[in-house]
Amino acid sequence: MEILQGISKRRKGVKSLMVGEASKSPMVKAGSTEKKLVLRELIKKHLLAGSTRMEYELPELHQLLTMAKASFQKVPTLVEVPCPVNICGDIHGQYGDLMRIFASCGLPFKVRYLFLGDYVDRGRHPLEVIVLLLACKIQFPKSVFLLRGNHELFHINKTYGFAAEIRTRYRIQADAQGLYNHFNEVFAEMPLAAIVAGKILCMHGGLSPELNSLNDIRNIKRPLRMVKGLAQDLLWADPETGAKGFQKNQIRGVSWVFGENAVHEKIKQLGIDMIIRAHQVVEFGYAFFANRRLITVFSAARYHEDLCNFAAVVVVDSHLELSFLQLKPSEYEQQRKEKLVPTADVEDDLEDDKI
Repeated sequence: MEILQGISKRRKGVKSLMVGEASKSPMVKAGSTEKKLVLRELIKKHLLAGSTRMEYELPELHQLLTMAKASFQKVPTLVEVPCPVNICGDIHGQYGDLMRIFASCGLPFKVRYLFLGDYVDRGRHPLEVIVLLLACKIQFPKSVFLLRGNHELFHINKTYGFAAEIRTRYRIQADAQGLYNHFNEVFAEMPLAAIVAGKILCMHGGLSPELNSLNDIRNIKRPLRMVKGLAQDLLWADPETGAKGFQKNQIRGVSWVFGENAVHEKIKQLGIDMIIRAHQVVEFGYAFFANRRLITVFSAARYHEDLCNFAAVVVVDSHLELSFLQLKPSEYEQQRKEKLVPTADVEDDLEDDKI
């Protein structure tokens, strides 16, 4: 199917409900029966509380991270994702935007999500974002897919907020350092790209002159504490109007910028129809490049105080037709005071043993 024939556009805001109080997080236990129950409660607690700060005990976080690491070790570097699927770009600790996405597109155990990385740094609630998404990934592995972004690199997240957030919340230095290191061990195991229905290649950053076959991605070995070559480009590269082929990325000082001709050549070479990536703020939450063969999606609204960018989600239906959900930046402050997921839906669905 020619995907571009199905591209449509829809813009809408997201209605919200009243916020509730967050309860203290339960300890994560060992054992398969208890593990499933506790993960349900951890997820339920987040969804019912709304976009508010949560409290976590160190042992539960370490247990969650151990489970997440094992979960990522089971998946390939290039993940195969079926459609329909909702594709999200950078979240950057904007927990309220994550809740608005779930409220609008559906809860993560009802619909499928592919996140393209950059969960931490910059925003107010990086810990809540990554804890909820990791819990969902473990509990609903066929519904939630997480890729690595460049902010899931330790030398980046130690500088741009995540390390400081952990130090602030866990005052004992050894505890904070141990937790921070454990998070980065998990990040090192994350897959780097996804292929949706065999036709849409997704990554955080972009293309690479070293990418000549999808097997080139599949053959990247993990864990990756540091990245170079193709792995680096999948996290860092950017499209640039006017560029020819691949040129050094002068702005970022790492990887490449690539032009429209590179997009068309790589799409033909890889046997795909389209590329969806994140990594850059775009005014309306999504932007087209190379005659709509490449889409940039960004899912954190009002990324800086002096920006009024929308957040967006790329919605891919079962026929590979694309539409776009946009989240208004004007709702950014309001979202912190409201519950964004219907309480009854969460309670009823999480009590269902089929989930």
